[in-house]
Amino acid sequence: MNQIDEALEGLVQAIREGEEYQKYQAVRAKVHEQPQLEEKIHAFRKKNYEVQNLTEEKKLYDQADKLEREGIEFRKDPLVNEYLDAELGICRLFQRINWEIVQKIDFDLGFSMDA
Repeated sequence: MNQIDEALEGLVQAIREGEEYQKYQAVRAKVHEQPQLEEKIHAFRKKNYEVQNLTEEKKLYDQADKLEREGIEFRKDPLVNEYLDAELGICRLFQRINWEIVQKIDFDLGFSMDA
């Protein structure tokens, strides 16, 4: 195993042992016990993904507004809110990891986040 593979394995283990991942797995297990709710959550996440990938500007804003209103209502369920918050925590962790790697290996993004 080379140095990068070893470091990657260590990172994966650290993520698994981390608070964000532990919280996500615990709430994910609760959601999994309610298949209908789990299906609704996945459908909502799919809509969110689709809206984020729209290219037509007017349609994007209309769909984003609609999804936001739907999300406010959907998040009134405490388990849904807890799950989506935990998922966001994991996503932010991955973003932070990516950003740190890019910053520390002098990889040119073609733009600056400082501006």
